[in-house]
Amino acid sequence: MSKKQQRRVYSEAFKRMVVQEYEQGASVSELMRKYDIGGAHTIKHWVQKYGRQPYRTETVYIHTADDLDHVRRLEKQVQELKALVADLTLENRMLRAALEVAGIDPKKAATPSSGTSAPKEK
Repeated sequence: MSKKQQRRVYSEAFKRMVVQEYEQGASVSELMRKYDIGGAHTIKHWVQKYGRQPYRTETVYIHTADDLDHVRRLEKQVQELKALVADLTLENRMLRAALEVAGIDPKKAATPSSGTSAPKEK
């Protein structure tokens, strides 16, 4: 004996209420459970039809221990690179100041072909 699938018909007021809750931050899975709605595409369709905001994609991240270790190593590397950039910026400013004190224009002191050049004699 086969069980007939029921086709549910929702009122427009109900659809708008679900969309409003969705736009206030409820997730699709949350709304499906709360109102016993059969499919995620149903709510997506309602959001596209009645919503003021676009349908948002919900991303689920699954991490392994190796993934987390890799992320930590990358975060540490980013911090080290930020510190290096700060050091190089400071060094660059000091060198520019030294060139300025020596009467050399830092923008004219370097040539594109050789990287540096001696100041021109007068």
